[in-house]
Formats: sequence, structure tokens, C-alpha cells
Amino acid sequence: MDTEIVVTGAIIDSWVEPSGALRDASRLVLQVAPNGRPKDLMIVEAEASLVPDRGWLEDLGENLCHGSPVAAVGRLTLSGFFSATQIHLAR
Repeated sequence: MDTEIVVTGAIIDSWVEPSGALRDASRLVLQVAPNGRPKDLMIVEAEASLVPDRGWLEDLGENLCHGSPVAAVGRLTLSGFFSATQIHLAR
């Protein structure tokens, strides 16, 4: 699970989970339909700070980005989610 991979696809669902503590970062969660395997949905988790544009983050939190392309760089976790270290969004 240490290998870094790239997931590309379309955003199906999205939300931002606020942190519970002052030192913790808010978490962005994306449900992504990967290119070439749209029925194999993936859950991509990332720190909300990886999204550089406040407008994007608000739109993702309001679930206004359905169908938008996304590329995420990161690793699969033991729980089967994808933990992103980079997020690239486009409209």
C-alpha cells in the first residue's frame, strides 16, 4: 500500500467534514467514478487545504461539482479508501 498512484475520473459526490479539534484540518471527501471503470466508485479523502481555491472548496462542500474532472495523487489505505496528497480539479 506504499505505492503512490493517480486516480482520474469524474466527481459523483463530495462533501467537507469539519475538524473536531482546533489543530485538526477539515477533510474533503470525494466519491469518484474512475476513467475506464465508472461503476467502480472510489472514495478519495484529502485535507481540505489541498484545494487552493476557496470557491472550489465551497462548491465541493455544497455538492455543486457533479461530473467535474478530478485527478488525485496518493495511496490506498488499509480500509480501502484513497488518501490523496494532491488534488487537481477542473470544470
